[in-house]
Amino acid sequence: MQELIIEFVLIVGISVAIGIVAAMTGISGGAFKTPLLIILFALTAEIASAASLLSALFVAVVSTGAYYRHNPHLIDYRVGVLSVVATIPGTYFGIVFRTIAAHAHVLRYVFGIILFPIALKLLFAISDTRKNDNGIMKRLRFSELTKKKLAAAILAIFMAGVSAGLLGLGGGTIIVPVLCIILRFRMIVAAATSMFTMIFTTSVGSVINYIYLMQTEQLSIFLYYSLTMGIGMIVGGMIGPRYASRVNEVALQRIFGFLLIFPIVKMMTLGQLWLDPSGQNYVLATIGDAIIWLGVAIPVWIISSFRLRTGKK
Repeated sequence: MQELIIEFVLIVGISVAIGIVAAMTGISGGAFKTPLLIILFALTAEIASAASLLSALFVAVVSTGAYYRHNPHLIDYRVGVLSVVATIPGTYFGIVFRTIAAHAHVLRYVFGIILFPIALKLLFAISDTRKNDNGIMKRLRFSELTKKKLAAAILAIFMAGVSAGLLGLGGGTIIVPVLCIILRFRMIVAAATSMFTMIFTTSVGSVINYIYLMQTEQLSIFLYYSLTMGIGMIVGGMIGPRYASRVNEVALQRIFGFLLIFPIVKMMTLGQLWLDPSGQNYVLATIGDAIIWLGVAIPVWIISSFRLRTGKK
């Protein structure tokens, strides 16, 4: 009984921390939750991934409510609905492609090579020029988007769905940069809109997982870890938006860029290639991922912080 209580408290505590960051940046946090569930609680990759996905639904619902209550409203619902429409078929296409592609792993490196410069761009954010003459942050409205930009965003968001289905990379890790860079959204608006989108994408994925796991003996394990993490994610989802509204845009972008490097490293299996070429030791591979992530992200953070202080472009 004591061990169960300790495990429960540990899961909730970890989930609160991840939920805060997820709500602030618009990501599901699956790149961090899934490895922790596998390493700390010896879950299979399938159950850990499914539980992580369902727990993300909790933080998405709660943080969306928090962002909705913010004045002015931060969620762009029309872009959010377009994101849902583009992401869900993209996810389905990715899953199908994964089952038929002989060399789907090559796309991990393609996506990684594309995403890494985006992470660096966000990490090196120096200032935000989207302000009016009074220094007040402007919000780009849906009606102000050109057809070219909107088409490019929809295509990129569709590819976010493909990456989710094909590579297991959470859609928010691509949707947020798309909204920030292509549509020129404020970081907090991109995060809030991503959370709104995540309600639908995580719901669809969780229903599929539930139907599949109903036929196995692992359903109770899936529900226990999903709901326990969900409790922590609810708390994090209430706290995260409050901090996000107090942090300036540049800081939020830099935090997102710092975090984005980890799922890129993990997606490209760099830790496994370095420390576990045989693919037999998940813990060792994850340690390798973490070392590479911090080894890249921390020096870049320090350099970008110096440039930020000195005002260099």
